[in-house]
Amino acid sequence: MRLALHLTNKDYLYDFIVMGIEVYITAGDYGTFTLEHYSIAELKEINNQVNTLYVLVNGLYDEKELEELFNHIDDLAKIGVSGLLFQDMAVLRYVIKKKYSFNMMYAPHTLNTNPLTLETLKKLGISSAFVSKEIPLEEQLYIKRNTSLPLMIQGHGVMYMAASKRKLIRNYIQETDKELSDHLIINPRGQDYRCHIYEDNRGTCIYTENKLYTLDLFNIINVFDYLYIETLFMDPLEMIEVSHMYQECIHALETGKYNHDVKEYMPLLKNVSYPLDRGFLKDKTLYHIEDVKRRDNS
Repeated sequence: MRLALHLTNKDYLYDFIVMGIEVYITAGDYGTFTLEHYSIAELKEINNQVNTLYVLVNGLYDEKELEELFNHIDDLAKIGVSGLLFQDMAVLRYVIKKKYSFNMMYAPHTLNTNPLTLETLKKLGISSAFVSKEIPLEEQLYIKRNTSLPLMIQGHGVMYMAASKRKLIRNYIQETDKELSDHLIINPRGQDYRCHIYEDNRGTCIYTENKLYTLDLFNIINVFDYLYIETLFMDPLEMIEVSHMYQECIHALETGKYNHDVKEYMPLLKNVSYPLDRGFLKDKTLYHIEDVKRRDNS
């Protein structure tokens, strides 16, 4: 299992490299669900320093965007990045057409919930996948056991909830005449949790304030190929400390010291990164396809 870090602040790249982190995910002009976007020149600089760089090309794009999107992919091929995280099949078709050698990681937020779909998509050209975090860990493990694709799961950080191409914050400001920033923390009516909501030129996105954590689950999840650390909304100290703890525990897992080391790191993690949450890992899926068929038949 290798740590895959969402690089949202390249000023600390050297710190991450020294930790031994090899896999980085970041965004250029066409990345979505992120606050940080780097130019091609910046991506080239990052790529020259790291072992493996994936670039987010993970939106659902309008037809009018495709020409410039494809130009962007051409630029990524020229600088030699390792792979793309995508969900729009236009991205996959273009890469295949151009015979680029990217690792194509299929990363829709909620669709990768069964191995049969992934095995079918493998035949179409995907080479790895990001498993949906909206299903319990038991089902994530089932997918891993029944697919031959390299798989990534989210290990730590805020969790995506929803997105819209509409400018929801701007529309709210226009209707209420209130002065608001383009990044807020909101408390949904009638709920006891808070959410990050932000707006950029691609629309509005909502993430949990609570952060998923799996530092104490490595004995179970070490079958996955990549463990993703979402650094959105982390300050530099939290980002460095969290990444260090996860990287050290992965190393401890390899050397047989994990059970000892994780007991020391867990109290530190809770002090540095909070509020923590298990997300959907311990939930049960409410509806399986068999349940839906039985309901329809009745």
